[in-house]
Amino acid sequence: MVSYLRSTPRSGSGDPKLALAVLERLLPLLPPYGAGRCLKRSLFLLDLWSRAGLTPSLHLGLRGAAGDRGGHVWITTREGTFDTYRPPDVVEAFRA
Repeated sequence: MVSYLRSTPRSGSGDPKLALAVLERLLPLLPPYGAGRCLKRSLFLLDLWSRAGLTPSLHLGLRGAAGDRGGHVWITTREGTFDTYRPPDVVEAFRA
């Protein structure tokens, strides 16, 4: 899925900050239903920011606390200006 979302045609136009702001408001209404906000946000931003000409990377991580088995998904860009939040207790397990 990551390679498919990255392969979308780049338009070079669009404001990545505006895309993030609009996406935050629409997250409760968007699929995949039952998925966490961070997963939805990351999948949509991977597509939107690729179209905007950025080079996003998808990261999957696990919480570092012993009793907490939760995960987290976040996006970073090669440019480093539009990275999404990564909690300090999350250990990266995979990057694509």
